[in-house]
Amino acid sequence: MATLYDAAGKTCWITVTQEFSTRSLLLDGCEEGAMRLDSEEPVFGYLWFHKCSHLVAKPIRKALVLGAGSFTAAKCLALDYPQADVDAVDLEPDLEIIARKFFHLDQTEFARIRFHGTSAEEFLKMVSPGSYDFVFDDLFDGFQHVPDSARTPTHLEMLRSALSPVGVCVKNVIWDPFSANSRSACDEVHSHWLKCFPSNLRLAMGDPEKGHNFLLMGSKTGDSFVWPAAKDRLGRAGMPQTILDVLRNPE
Repeated sequence: MATLYDAAGKTCWITVTQEFSTRSLLLDGCEEGAMRLDSEEPVFGYLWFHKCSHLVAKPIRKALVLGAGSFTAAKCLALDYPQADVDAVDLEPDLEIIARKFFHLDQTEFARIRFHGTSAEEFLKMVSPGSYDFVFDDLFDGFQHVPDSARTPTHLEMLRSALSPVGVCVKNVIWDPFSANSRSACDEVHSHWLKCFPSNLRLAMGDPEKGHNFLLMGSKTGDSFVWPAAKDRLGRAGMPQTILDVLRNPE
């Protein structure tokens, strides 16, 4: 494995490594992003949930990604919607420089991605209601997979406020069956989510006996999340069958 970059950022230590055809981003030693050198397709399966943007009842004009990482979700949205504006938010301001140098963010097809080096909370306070047709909340810090600030009713209400009337919001959380804190955090987020979004769906990506991602989907109105109808739409939007096959609805 080669180390391409290893230095202090403004809020954490940033490392970029490369092994074979995969380039990885580590923040304070925790892997928080990765990119294939020969494709912009996600390395991490849960990031294929950017395809939930296709559940919106109109073409995406503006999208928001909280937790930029290596900009995978933002870049995928930019490729799916070349005319859309995509805002990417992360607490570490140096990630834009790193992404331009190591993760293809400097390419012309990603020119409509705008980076904001601030906390999600501060950014959401500045967002006008109904601004975004699609929001992907991927906030975590590597060790605490559902940070305290990202699981409060206030945070979820700000996500809801940021959505357009027909918008769709997706939140990624990581569930660990061996950690009581992880299970409690996921249950807490899900409980608040149900109260916040009248139309909602929770999907698990893996064996309930092992750690895996939970993806929470929500909208203000509509029936976009009736499973398996949504599964069919995601498949037609390009989500790989290998991802669709491991999904389960634990409700």
